[in-house]
Amino acid sequence: MNHTRLGRIIRARLLEHFELFLTTAGVVIAILLTFAELTRGERGVAFVSLVWLQGFMLWAVHRHAWFRQRALVRKMRVMLQDRVNNQLTVMLGVAEGRGRALTDEEQQDLETAVLAARAVSYELENLSPESVRQWEHRYGRGMRAMFS
Repeated sequence: MNHTRLGRIIRARLLEHFELFLTTAGVVIAILLTFAELTRGERGVAFVSLVWLQGFMLWAVHRHAWFRQRALVRKMRVMLQDRVNNQLTVMLGVAEGRGRALTDEEQQDLETAVLAARAVSYELENLSPESVRQWEHRYGRGMRAMFS
């Protein structure tokens, strides 16, 4: 196994368990400080620094989770857009493959279906954690009842 592949594997594992890695680092530092032979003043400065470091690690964990959530939403959006576009293509193919002209009612139904599919595609393009929060805020009471 070459070094670049090993580095990618290690990086992937660290990213997968980022929160655990940072928490373990904070605990190890706290244990080392507890058993270190420091004067009372040095110990106070060390523990204040440790608290600051743990606050920074908490922020880093939160930020990491935020980026992972955005990446997941982006993947889901692309997947759903692909599926909606595939279904839209099937609908148009079926309509064109009938071998006869559509009646006015069938043409209207097809246009309605295409508009609905485009509306879904537009909503998927704008899907984000912020849009989900806005949706929850708008429909939150009904959603809480449904999911509880």
